[in-house]
Amino acid sequence: MSEPQQLKLEAIEALINARNVDALSIREIMKDILDDAQMAAFLPDSLCQIDPRTGDVIVYNSSRATRLHTTTALPPVDNRDDKCPICAAKSTGVIDLQPLSEGFTFINKNLYPILHPIENLQEDARGVPLYPDPYHHGRSSYGMHLLQWTSSIHDRDWHNMPLVDCLICFDRLAALEHKLLTDSEGFMPASDRVLQKLPHHSGDADMARGPKTFGYVSIIKNFGHAAGASLSHGHQQIGFSNIMPQRYFNNFSFMQRNGQTFSEYMLRENPQRLMVRDFGQAVLLVPYFMKRPYNMLVLLKDHRKQYIHQLTPDERGDLVQAMVAAIQAIITIMPQLGKAPAYNININNGPGAGVYLELLASTQLTGGFEHIGLWVCQANPNEVAAQLRQVVNR
Repeated sequence: MSEPQQLKLEAIEALINARNVDALSIREIMKDILDDAQMAAFLPDSLCQIDPRTGDVIVYNSSRATRLHTTTALPPVDNRDDKCPICAAKSTGVIDLQPLSEGFTFINKNLYPILHPIENLQEDARGVPLYPDPYHHGRSSYGMHLLQWTSSIHDRDWHNMPLVDCLICFDRLAALEHKLLTDSEGFMPASDRVLQKLPHHSGDADMARGPKTFGYVSIIKNFGHAAGASLSHGHQQIGFSNIMPQRYFNNFSFMQRNGQTFSEYMLRENPQRLMVRDFGQAVLLVPYFMKRPYNMLVLLKDHRKQYIHQLTPDERGDLVQAMVAAIQAIITIMPQLGKAPAYNININNGPGAGVYLELLASTQLTGGFEHIGLWVCQANPNEVAAQLRQVVNR
């Protein structure tokens, strides 16, 4: 039996700046990013525009179109990729590395970042960051773009790793989230600065607030070419930004309108027949407004929690088990539909959110009706939930 394709630890020893992100300050991480010569050719434009119709945020980096794995065909899932830059140790500096039962997981800088630190940033009288180039019309976007590689072994990811390894990976995401949010005063605006200006802002008195936070941490996963994954080596992307993603605003606005978090609402209002499985501290379900077949939500029962680093070990364990079960179900079902497994995961966090995960299976193309807000779904939520229960609970 041949050895699995993987990155050897000795191959990246020289790239390890820290084995635990808590050993670095935000200033040290910023300096490391700013001093990285290999990133200089791929920096973003640091420009943000907002669609006035929807509030959607757009950031720009034209160099991402030149990425090798954007312009070449990707191998099938779980196959060898002889051009994988991660396995070849063609990586940026590592800021967190933890051993797994086999191999290791690590966090490093994205070579093609959508966000980058800006030195000597200027603000207008309202406290809005100014874009450095006066000929651009837009706001300044800045921050960091990091990657977590789920495993050093190429074909290992959440769906086929031991649960203990999955928990280590999730714990490292939580540690990074905590570091970015709580150690960034003077670099990022307060996370609730914009929200405090909204009408009827309540200060989130009933939320599990914890320490004051700065900036916005977005954690997403793309798996499979159809879901936008430009590399087949399993990974998560972490964006740390001064710009509030629209989903943050939507979650908070939902709470303001309804007097409850979206998680609390869904735990009470989503029909029981759409429940896939109760994992204890978290539940896996199909939302009654399912836009695409096999889209799922993982909801934390303690809807007051705003960030994954606030979760107890038991809550993290149940949340990860629910997420892994959903991923395994997608990977089982999509080939039966004649499609290669592909999905996105969004971790919803932030002021007023109530921690929850969205799992979006790439099962149906998006057409013109969807772009005007009329979603046509080619499966029934009740039938999808019944099928998912059979797969998840067998």
